Order: sequence, then structure tokens, then C-alpha cells
Amino acid sequence: MKILKLIAAAISVTAFAVALSASVGSAQTSWDDSNLETRQRTSWGLSDFGDSLTVNRFSSLGWALEESDGQVYVGGNFLNLTNGVEVESQPYMAAVDLRTGVPNFSFAPEVGGPVLVLQNAPDGGMFVGGEMKTWNGVQVGGLVKIDPETGERDGSFSGRVFGDVATVRDLHIGHDGFLYVAGSFTSANDGGAPIAVSGVVRFNLATGALDRSWIPDASSFEGVWGIALSHTTDSVYVAGKSVQSRNKGLKAFDRSDASQETWNDFAVNKTATWMYDVEALPNGNVFITGTEHSTYVHDENQGMALIKQHTTQKHSEYQVNLMRSGGDGQNLEVIGDRVYATCHCWGSHISADEMVDLTVKEFNWDLASLTQPYEYTGSVSGVIAYDGNTGERDQRFNPYMAGDVGGWAVLPASDGCLWVTGGFNSVGEIGSTAPGRDLVRLCNADGGSAALAAPASCEATVSGETVTVVWDAVDGAEKYVVSRSVDGGNVSWRGATEDTTFVDTNKDGVLAYSVVSKASIDKSSAVDCVMTQIEPEPTAVPTNCTFQVSGDSVNVSWSGAVGGVKHVVYRSVDGSQQYWRGAVDGTSFVDSNRDATLEYFVLAVFEDGSRSERVSCVEGEPGPPEPQPEPVSAVASCGAAIIGGQAVISWTAVADAGAEYVVSRSVDGGNVWWRGKVAGTSFTDSIRSGTIDYFVETKVGNDRSERVACSPSLEG
Repeated sequence: MKILKLIAAAISVTAFAVALSASVGSAQTSWDDSNLETRQRTSWGLSDFGDSLTVNRFSSLGWALEESDGQVYVGGNFLNLTNGVEVESQPYMAAVDLRTGVPNFSFAPEVGGPVLVLQNAPDGGMFVGGEMKTWNGVQVGGLVKIDPETGERDGSFSGRVFGDVATVRDLHIGHDGFLYVAGSFTSANDGGAPIAVSGVVRFNLATGALDRSWIPDASSFEGVWGIALSHTTDSVYVAGKSVQSRNKGLKAFDRSDASQETWNDFAVNKTATWMYDVEALPNGNVFITGTEHSTYVHDENQGMALIKQHTTQKHSEYQVNLMRSGGDGQNLEVIGDRVYATCHCWGSHISADEMVDLTVKEFNWDLASLTQPYEYTGSVSGVIAYDGNTGERDQRFNPYMAGDVGGWAVLPASDGCLWVTGGFNSVGEIGSTAPGRDLVRLCNADGGSAALAAPASCEATVSGETVTVVWDAVDGAEKYVVSRSVDGGNVSWRGATEDTTFVDTNKDGVLAYSVVSKASIDKSSAVDCVMTQIEPEPTAVPTNCTFQVSGDSVNVSWSGAVGGVKHVVYRSVDGSQQYWRGAVDGTSFVDSNRDATLEYFVLAVFEDGSRSERVSCVEGEPGPPEPQPEPVSAVASCGAAIIGGQAVISWTAVADAGAEYVVSRSVDGGNVWWRGKVAGTSFTDSIRSGTIDYFVETKVGNDRSERVACSPSLEG
């Protein structure tokens, strides 16, 4: 029986302090993610957006992760679970099996809104924060404690936060016995009289009693998103969206006297005023992440000196596809001496020992144009690992994923697998992708420990289209797992076999293979294979290769090599290295165009798997430009009015077939934010204080019209 079910009507603070101490003392001190594959290990994920007033601007279904009793719990702004075929209703919070990712449909609490943060309690319960309003039909505001086995509310915890749209965005169990709560809420209570607050409070961890003597003034934030208690000072760090330029999205309050600010000099690389999260480590390092694509590491032992700044964005010297670009840091998770940052970043990562200035005139969001000293620290795909002691990025951990808004939570699970949730469309490099469905599980080749012996030796022989890997048998091994890297990149799973031979497909680049022994859940360390290359005899080559640019396409053609069974096309962009573009049986190939200087190359592949040399292609005269689509029509007029306490926006329809309309608004002349998309000609929105301006765009397919302002401005 779980500890939670043994708790009587009340629990002594002394007993709870013992549980907290045991919980802190048993926390993981290390975590090894160097062996993780970029391979989706759960077929079930999330689908269909729920109803949110706070996070609907982010195209992310998953927001929170936690583990308890062999289950992984995911919270977010979703309505259903799906494996791509089946769809099961499970709004806002779900439990899935730790090892299989298969949902546990017996866990089915009635949740009244998006779940944005989960935090295990030392007594076996679980704190849930978000925009819920109700839990199993009971009003709870934005915070509730539950039994994770049954999903039932634990009424012994009395702490509550409320407000217009009460939202809890972060929870932190401090070493001082308090539960720190951060978000957007204006009142708090514990069964007594409610008091006014500004998005930051703390409760007694055992009982939920509100600490009414510690109420920091966080009104300079338009919502608080992260909170952390220092281990070495008296600071409580608060991160959020600043409405003042002074604190740039982060400040610190004294944990004994909330009226005292212990740090308000946090500086940023550009104009960022929104920090999404902060974490303070036992060694005195403080990690902060947020907008303008950066994560900062400060040292409490050196007067909060900046020791590292990391920035993500596109980098034309290292990327072939500049559509993948960096993005804002969104969440931090500490596991021992490991810090994970999740983000909507898909491009390149740089690190510097001092602030990298992104306001310089020559900077155009291409990191290659920066003149300040920095270190290129690899590509990035939604989640990043840092060394908590040095602040350095660990480039060995670099799973390849794709998506939109990227990661919002990461969970290093007890079985050695890493779970990530957020906005993830796919997992795995192009050509070997699996659906992400906003819930990703990454594991090593088969999990387990390193109890078995590794093969004594291994050799990989490259010949034509194939690589043959051979190794020595190991006593007790049930099977062997083969992995490889290309050009020193990520080590990727290639296959598992009971034999001591494995045949793989060849790939251009410098290959490195390794083999691991497996028995049940035990596995050996990896043995590196000696690489041998068998060079093919010189062969005939393709001739008369030309390419012609025509609008968005490039047409490549050639005369085939005698005996060639297929041909492989490569491309170089602006003099960079040659990249594979495709393989065809014929003698022509159509590629997508790029705004750059292009070069093309072709080689022949023969029946025995051997290949010819690559031949370069001559550029011909450009073809005629492709016809451009007609521009999308803007609405002729748009009106705005307050009716029944809500904003009602209406506009004239356009004649474009399939037209939809995107409604946006700004408050007091600030940023223009997306509010909704409709097929009709009217939209109803909630009112907020300030001068509100609405705008409407026509959308047909992926094309949009110019934005039209609605008249008049509304006074909320």
C-alpha cells in the first residue's frame, strides 16, 4: 500500500521532514545519456488541443512529465491519446507505462483544464499545477495534490491559488520544507481568509499551510514561469515575463524577508524581457533560460558573475538546411550534476565565456556573422544537455528531432530512458523518422546494465554498397546490438542479431561501428570495430551531365555509365561539402532550388555494388520562371465592438476559395499576438484591461494576406 494511503487526517511536520530528507538524500547524483539512440520508443502520444487561455499561443500538446511507481505521467493542453490508429479520450493528464509507453487507461481523473507542471511529493503524493480550475468536479484553482495511483484529490493539503485565470506554471520543493509555487494568480489561501498575492507564494509542504509572512512583490512580471531556491545563499529566484526593462525577466527575493531583493541586475544579450525558467544547483551555479534564444549560467560563489552564455540559431558555416534555426529556451531540469534545457531550437548552438551581443548591426540572425569570440558547440534539436559543474554543453548528447515549438519538459526516467514532451513532430534523422506525437522516449540500444562481457574483437569491412560486421561470440549473450556513427556524429542503432555477423548498408562518410552483448536486461560495454575498406576497381563514369535551374526546381540530366544500375546525385551549396540528394534508376533527377551558388555531381552504382567516381555537372541556361500564385485578398473592412462584456470582431468576406481568417490583437501598443483562426466572418474574444487593437488576415493554404486593422480600438 502506498505511503499516501497510510496518512491519517493530518501528518506531523517532524515525520514529513524525515520523508523530505530521505527524498533529497536518495536523489540521483549522476545520469548517463551518452548511449541514447535517436529512436522513438513509445508508439502512443498526444493529440487534439484543449481549451486554454494561457498557453494556446504555443503549438505544444505536452507540458509536464513526472514518474511514479512504474508510470510516467504527462500533463498538457491535450484532449486525447493516440498511436496513429486508435484515439482515446484522456484530457489534460495521462499515465503511461514506464517501459512500454502504453497508456494506463485506469488512471482517468476528470481534469478541468491544461496541466502545466507535475512534482512528486516526498510522501508518495503528486502536486499538479496548471490551469485546471476543477479536479474531479471540485474547485481547486490552479493547484492540487493527488494520489497518482488513483487520480483522486488529496484533501489533506489545504494550499490553493486562485484568480481570474489562475495558472500555476512551476513548482519547487525547497530544502527548507516549503513548496514554492509560481504562476499567474492573484489570491491564495489555506482554508482561512484569502490574501492578495502576485504570482509567487509558498506553502508548508506537509499541510499546505500558506506562509502569510512571505509574500514577494512579483507585480513587475506579467506572469511568473519559473522559481528556484538557492542552496548557497538566501535567494529565491523568480523568472517570468517582465513588464519593466530593469530586471530583464529575472530577479531574486530574500527567502526570510520577501520585501528584500537579493539580485535584480540580471542582464541579457539583446532585448529579452521574458525568462521561462531558472534552476539553482547545490554547487552555486544558477541556470537561466528564455527569449532571444539564450541560456545563461551565473556563479553565486563569484558574486553572480556570468560564467557561460549559450545561444541557438542558424549558422551558415555549419548548416546545409538554414530552415532549421535556433529558438528560445523554455524549461530547465536538473538531475544530479546534469542540466537539461528544452527549447524550440532546431539549428546550431554556440557557447561563450562572456555576453554575446546580438544587437550589433551586422548580426542578421546568422551566427556566422558575429565577430565576437565564441565556440560553435554543435547542432541542436529541441533538448540540450549541460554540465552542471562547468556550465559547458555536452555535445555527445544530441538527439535529432523536428517540430514546431519544441520541448517543455524532460524526464530522465529510472529505467535509463529519457522522456521529452512539447511540440515534436518526428524523431530520427531524415530517412529514418518516426512520429513524435509530442511525447518522445529515447533509450539506449536495449536498456539494462553493463554486466556482460563485450566481444573480444570486432571488424567492419566496407565493400561497395555494404558493410559486413563480424565479432567474437560471448558466453551468456542472447543477442548482439550493432551501432554506428557517420563522420563522428551521433551513435545510432543499426540492428540486433543472435549471430556474430551483421550486414549493413554503406553510407558516404567516415564510418565507425561498435557492438554490445545483450542478455535479458543486461548489456556489456561497447567494443569498437576495426574498420577495413575494400576499394573497387576503377569503372566507367556518367558523361554529359548538366543541370538547369527553373523556378523552384533544378533539373539534372546525364548519359548513364555503361553497366550502371542506378545513379546517385550530390549537391554543393556555396562551395560547401557535397551532400547526397537522391538515387535514381534513370538518367535525370529533379531537385529543389536554393538561393545560393549550386554545384551538382553524379556517380554510377554497378551490379556488384561498386561505384564510379563522381563527375561534376555543367550548369545550363536557366529555365523560364514558374508562374507565381495570385496574392491572397485582404478583407475590405473590419469592425470591433464590446458586446456583453466580450470583444466581437467582424469583417467582410473575400472571394478566395477556401479562405480562413486569422485574428490577432495587441494591448497598449505591444506585440501582436495570435488569438484564433475561423472560417466565418466574426470572432468573439475575452476582454482584458488596456487599449486593445484587433487585426485580421486572410489565409488560403499556407499563404496569407496583409494584416488589416479593425476599427475602433477597444478600451478594456
